[in-house]
Amino acid sequence: MTLTHYVAERKLEVFAELRSGREPSGGTFDAARLREARTKGEPQIGATRYAPDHVVLEFIFSDPRGVATILPVTIPVPERIVFLPVPEWVVESIWQGEIDGSYVWESDAERLVTEFQAGLVPTANLAWFGPREARRRE
Repeated sequence: MTLTHYVAERKLEVFAELRSGREPSGGTFDAARLREARTKGEPQIGATRYAPDHVVLEFIFSDPRGVATILPVTIPVPERIVFLPVPEWVVESIWQGEIDGSYVWESDAERLVTEFQAGLVPTANLAWFGPREARRRE
């Protein structure tokens, strides 16, 4: 099962539990915040945030007066999550919006793959989690 599939299943399970008035199973959450959220209305599915060892699913409980409560539910994952940044060798064609590879020397390809693999170790990959500044490639 892919990470995307795992998260989608868990998100739908928790959403169904919240809609039926039950507490989220299989994860941790703030019980006081859930009680407050239930006074606001029906839940909506919010954002998903990733960390190396868990996923945070956010559920939004809107208040007709405009003040919403967000309930984060932290779900453990069966293995470490790794962020795969777009590698340096990927080229985007502005004209067609397509993404493609690029032609490089074999020696450069070996270097690029080695650098990419080095970015997957836990300490290096941790930099990709949490807020990040937008970056441009030129």
